[in-house]
Amino acid sequence: MSGCRQHGRPAARAGLLARVAAMAVLLASGSVSMAAPPSGGAKLIRQGTAHDALYDVAFEGERGIAVGAFGNVLVTADGGATWQVQPFPMKHLALMAVAMREGKCIAVGQTGLVYSAADCKTWKASPSMTKSRLLAVGVNRQGVAYAVGAFGTILKSSDWGQSWAVQTVDWSTITEDGAEPHLYDIHVADDGTVTAVGEFELVMRTGEGQQWKALHKGERSLFGLSVVEGGKKMYATGQSGALLSSADGGVTWESHKTGTGAILTGVHATAQGEVLASGINAVVLSRDGGASWSPLNSKLVRNAWYQALAASEGAGGKRRVVAVGAGGTILELDL
Repeated sequence: MSGCRQHGRPAARAGLLARVAAMAVLLASGSVSMAAPPSGGAKLIRQGTAHDALYDVAFEGERGIAVGAFGNVLVTADGGATWQVQPFPMKHLALMAVAMREGKCIAVGQTGLVYSAADCKTWKASPSMTKSRLLAVGVNRQGVAYAVGAFGTILKSSDWGQSWAVQTVDWSTITEDGAEPHLYDIHVADDGTVTAVGEFELVMRTGEGQQWKALHKGERSLFGLSVVEGGKKMYATGQSGALLSSADGGVTWESHKTGTGAILTGVHATAQGEVLASGINAVVLSRDGGASWSPLNSKLVRNAWYQALAASEGAGGKRRVVAVGAGGTILELDL
């Protein structure tokens, strides 16, 4: 996939979901082998079948949830040490993203499907507002949620995902020629500030009653976004090993050299300056806020893709960082 303007819109459109397409190629080629023992800071927690795939994971305390292909939902109550399959009312389409807040969950996916669960167990479908694929969802403590996806699709909910409204964006003020970019990740802050990333290295933002505006633009597509508690430090990952950081709440962005050219789709950051980024055949780690990077040298990482990262937090601040991806695999990663 390319978010490069000079390649033209048709080329960019042909590259929709490069992260998923590249993963499909790996699966089809049989290169997603999980036979190797864990090494280099990666521990195998769970492995599904070769046709399984997990696309997102979220935690609240020690409770966690992961979603993926064919309506696959896994849950944990012990910080990610063990996972169980949770029944889900839809089995023929992929769930691409999930959000968990205040004990409530929202999942989104193919053909614009949205499900919400007030207890993260009893799922109910919300009325369909779009046929576009939804690739990310975020929700704050007030139950204000945003879902984003293909061709600039943005939905908003004010009732924990039970009902949604399509958001109109004046793309002529954000992208060249008013092109509608695919949007790949989103964060909804408790104060109502919403930040999204996507094609053309786009970082864009809105607030209550405000119009969307671009904070950053470039050449590559951005797939992952992590906002450190407090909102000042932010990280975004993308094509060609892209890793951007902001120390002023997203106003300005700095590009870092991660030492990899891999597509990086997931990112998790801590207030202590630890940053993990995952993607296709690569996971990279920084302990100094992005100033320097090192790869996780594990065959578990090099032979597969891991689309998303999240961390649980237990008693005494004990945490576990997990990555989810190919073959329904869940890895524990060392920070």
